[in-house]
Amino acid sequence: MLGDAVIRWTARLFVACYVGRLCIDAAGRRNEAAQRVARWLWTAGCGLFLLHVAAAFHFLHGWSHAAAFEHVRQRTLHDTGWDSGIGLYINYAFGVLWLADTLLWWRRLDWSEQRPQYWLVQSLFVFMVIQATVVFGPPFWIPVSLDVALLLSILRMTRRRPVRES
Repeated sequence: MLGDAVIRWTARLFVACYVGRLCIDAAGRRNEAAQRVARWLWTAGCGLFLLHVAAAFHFLHGWSHAAAFEHVRQRTLHDTGWDSGIGLYINYAFGVLWLADTLLWWRRLDWSEQRPQYWLVQSLFVFMVIQATVVFGPPFWIPVSLDVALLLSILRMTRRRPVRES
C-alpha cells in the first residue's frame, strides 16, 4: 500500500514539476527569477523521477531488472498490443537525459536557452510523458494531459513577443 502510493505520487509530482517548468517557458519568462524557479522545478522533477524509479524497483520489482522488464512488457502488451519491454531501456535513457540536462543547466545558466538542445529534450520529454500516461496512467490522465498540452500551446502562441528596435 505504501509502496504503491510512493510510486504514484513521485510520478505525479515529477510530472507537476515538468509542467511547471513548461509553463514558465511557455509564458516566455526569461528574467533571472523566473529562470531560477524553472531550474529548481527541473531539478526537483529530476530528483523525483529518480526517486520514482527507485521506488518502483524497491516496492514493485524487488530490485530485479528482469522483473521490471517483464512488468513493462506485460503492461505494454495489455495497453497497446505491442509485446515489448523496450520501454524500460527507454526509461533508463530518459533518466540519464534528464540528469545530464539538469547538471548542464546548473553548470551553464544559459543552457536552457540553447534552442536545438532545448527542443530536442522537450520533444523527447513530451513523447515519454504521453507514452507513460497511456501505459501506466489512469484513463482520465489522457484527456488531462492533452488539455495541459493545448493550454501550453495556446499560452506560447498568444504571449507577446518583444518588438525589436531597428
